[in-house]
Amino acid sequence: MARTRQGHTRGRLGFGRRSGRTTPAMGAVEFFTRPEQNIIWQVLGFIVRARAELTVLTVLVVASVVLREEIGSDAAFYVLTATTCVVFAVPASRRYLIRRAWCVTTRHRMRSCFAQTRTMTHDGRMPFLVWSRPSPVGERVRVWLPAGLSVKDLERVTAELATACWAREVRITGSRSQAAYVLVEVVRRDPLGSNLVLTPDVIDDVDTDVDDEIDGTVVPLPDRASLAPVPTAEPATTSGPRPARKTPTTVPARTTNGASSNDASDLDDPVTGFGGVDVSDYV
Repeated sequence: MARTRQGHTRGRLGFGRRSGRTTPAMGAVEFFTRPEQNIIWQVLGFIVRARAELTVLTVLVVASVVLREEIGSDAAFYVLTATTCVVFAVPASRRYLIRRAWCVTTRHRMRSCFAQTRTMTHDGRMPFLVWSRPSPVGERVRVWLPAGLSVKDLERVTAELATACWAREVRITGSRSQAAYVLVEVVRRDPLGSNLVLTPDVIDDVDTDVDDEIDGTVVPLPDRASLAPVPTAEPATTSGPRPARKTPTTVPARTTNGASSNDASDLDDPVTGFGGVDVSDYV
């Protein structure tokens, strides 16, 4: 009886059981602290991720409804079909739509890769794809990293990202002003690998045709085998007898008071050294 009363007391106080209900205050807190677990944020996230598809679908539905009311259902079908064919037939509009379609596809494939490689925080927050734009080599995607992720986490899955996006490679570049802002470059093609011949605008004014009024002759370059060897220059030799070498004179000895022991007239004669060089200034 005591056990039953004790268990009834615990159940009434809420110690022995876990309540599945959440208070409004707790729901408001989780709306901001854990948005990935809130149904409202999940719906908003789906709308943001599928904004391109929803926009195209809305435009088509509105256009079809308006045309049916104005010109009839059959005429509306033919008008929409003709407009679609014209858009895809014009090269400029076709390239624009194809590049935009690749941008949307790249965003979805990157999100799938983040989910499969577990590139997320402990709470389940994945990198937020801000926008994607076409680039000369593929697509360029701006990514915002939540708290708990860094650029190194994306650099570890570059090979997986390239495989998921059906691209050649993926390059990760961090922002210098904001560490949470990352640029992902998806490379699909090499612009320098084309077979087209580049024609710069600077050579448009160059006249490549030969003027007939100029009487010029084209001299071909000589063959190396027919060229005569250049004679080497021999050292110049002097003719005649070689001049006799002057014998050096003996330097007069000096006494302690600076005067020479020889006659004073000998000091006026120049003193020559080896080779006839005047060395009297150094004696």
